[in-house]
Amino acid sequence: PVFIGLILFAQTFWSPVEKLLSLLMTFNSRTNEFAADAFAVSLGRGEPLASGLIKISVENLSNMVPDPLYSLYHYSHPPLLERLRAIERAVAAQGGGQKKRN
Repeated sequence: PVFIGLILFAQTFWSPVEKLLSLLMTFNSRTNEFAADAFAVSLGRGEPLASGLIKISVENLSNMVPDPLYSLYHYSHPPLLERLRAIERAVAAQGGGQKKRN
């Protein structure tokens, strides 16, 4: 009876909690990836980072344009195009800040 109760608990009550925790962990991982990319850009390594990400994606035959909702839930890393757009924005913002100083 205890084993059956554990199985019922796991399937009925824990499953939705696990899905929510999985979504939160994925969101946290993706946020950390964007923060790491921004840090690389702040070190002046935005262009090599973008080039490296493209090479890795081509070698691994990754999906360049996954469904946004699917990738939001299942991918621990942001898709390549999202990362490249974020890197471009960060490089432009950094370059814009340097132009204002001169």
